[in-house]
Amino acid sequence: MTPKETVLQALSHYRGDNTLCAMSAFKNCTPAQMREQYGQSGETRAQILAGYLEHDKRVDAAIAWIRACP
Repeated sequence: MTPKETVLQALSHYRGDNTLCAMSAFKNCTPAQMREQYGQSGETRAQILAGYLEHDKRVDAAIAWIRACP
């Protein structure tokens, strides 16, 4: 495995599956439930999901940047 492939694999693992898990867990929630605090997180379901989506966006940008490197 090349160093570039190692970095891409590490970023893929860092991206994780939190977004998919949250989407699955919250898929039947009403808009009102999405605005309620979730557990003891101190955040609403919508905030949790938004955080995971932002994380994915940053990691995807890093992956694209690495892929563009020679």
